[in-house]
Amino acid sequence: MIESLQIRNFALIENLEIDFSKGFNVITGETGAGKSIILDALGLLLGEKADSQAVRTGAEECVVNALVSIPQGHSVLDFLKERGIEAEDDSVTVRRVVRANGSRGLISIQGQSVSRNELVCFMDSLIDMHSQHEHQSLVHFDRQRRILDSYARNQELVASYQQSYQRLLAMEQEKSDFEDRLRKAQMEKDYLEFAVSEISKVDPHPGEDQEIKDQIAVISNYEMLSENLQLAINAVSSAKDLLFDAESDLVKAMKADSTLADLSGRVESLRIENEDVFETLRDRISNLSFSQEKLDSLQERLMAIRRLRKYGAMIEDVIAFCHDAKNTLHSAEKTEIELSRLENMISKQKNEVLDLAQKLSSARKKAALVLQKLIEASLSHLGMPSGKFIIEILPSDLGPNGMDDVNFLISPNKGEPPKLISQIASGGELSRVMLAIKTVLAEVDDTQTQVFDEVDAGIGGTVAQAVGIQLCNLARSRQVVVITHLASIAAMADAQFIVSKHEEAGRTFSCIAFADEESRIHEIARMLSGDENEESLRHAQALLHSS
Repeated sequence: MIESLQIRNFALIENLEIDFSKGFNVITGETGAGKSIILDALGLLLGEKADSQAVRTGAEECVVNALVSIPQGHSVLDFLKERGIEAEDDSVTVRRVVRANGSRGLISIQGQSVSRNELVCFMDSLIDMHSQHEHQSLVHFDRQRRILDSYARNQELVASYQQSYQRLLAMEQEKSDFEDRLRKAQMEKDYLEFAVSEISKVDPHPGEDQEIKDQIAVISNYEMLSENLQLAINAVSSAKDLLFDAESDLVKAMKADSTLADLSGRVESLRIENEDVFETLRDRISNLSFSQEKLDSLQERLMAIRRLRKYGAMIEDVIAFCHDAKNTLHSAEKTEIELSRLENMISKQKNEVLDLAQKLSSARKKAALVLQKLIEASLSHLGMPSGKFIIEILPSDLGPNGMDDVNFLISPNKGEPPKLISQIASGGELSRVMLAIKTVLAEVDDTQTQVFDEVDAGIGGTVAQAVGIQLCNLARSRQVVVITHLASIAAMADAQFIVSKHEEAGRTFSCIAFADEESRIHEIARMLSGDENEESLRHAQALLHSS
């Protein structure tokens, strides 16, 4: 439960502290005094999105603190243990800071920073806040389904189903991707198979086109090569004889001048190199021949290689294209095999999803029979003695929440046919239905605090009295905090807090004070008649003492 709530620099609130009591707490005050602002601040601690505009004008930040007690054995203790957070005397301090400049604020539990999602997870298990317009959410079928699942304790079954359903969706998406790739591969298959066949028949190797060009150049210039090679041989042959004579003359001269030995050796080297060049030229010219057949063959080969340029500018590009095409064709074959395997997996997964959906549907139908009777009984205590409440479960296609459409129908008055809750125009009736539902759900959940913002909207008289009694009953097992405009409800509370607004130094301030018996009499008198006269005070005192 909420032991205390501190709010600083939030909207009209400069500094405010409330020490709530166990049981039934009411917050009252004139319209516009700032009652709902208190619940807006509490909403920050429940994980609602922060708005820097809510920071009081002139302040750098707003701070909301709450001291929350946790009963022994509550499931939320596991949440704390997992994060190494220790409660002190079975209580923890929850804190939220919002910056006026829009920069990231702070969220902590017992001084340890947590994320907003973690805050929601923690506080959802402890506090349930019914906002002024939350009863309107009853018209949404998704909300109705979640209420039924909450009563049926279907949370684990719903989670298992949703995990299984998401796996099925992922598999079906994977299948769709496979089919897209397969369709694309089939469209390219003929082209790729032709390309691989054409390239494989030619079977070029890197640099082959240049090699062929060089060979064609040699054959095409046979006459010029032959003539010039012969002239070169003749010149080298003549030089050969001259070098031999020079070497002999130097050997003779060395007898008179030994320093000529080095020069003689150099001439000898020239002669040996000359002989090697002569032999090489002779081999080249002997191997030189003209073959038109060879030339035609080379030119045909070069043309075949050039025709492959549609697959790549260079032979290396053509070879790479062929390699990729083979891989694509091979992948298409593997995709067909994978697709078949995936279809089998999808079939098995769909069976699992259907099995869980059927279990979920059975659990809902069983719980619906009980829940509708309990809500109907609760409504009879809220001014609808002849009201009928029906939970209709209709089959639907498999979806993220099963294969059921859950509809709440109600007949507020005897003789009227049941209608969808969305067709009920009265806000007061919707508000009472929500209160009846929360009263029933209180028996199966471990929420410690129920907060209601103007649950009495649109009602009065005996109906208001009935709502007050229901809130009192609810407060027997948990803490209840209610903002109310009705004196009959305020008089039933265990503790009353009065919100007021005043101006000081050109600024507006909202304040709250715990109401003692005298203050309560005056406040209830104001709520009864709008004025604190002798009659309204006497009426307020009687109402307070009779509650």
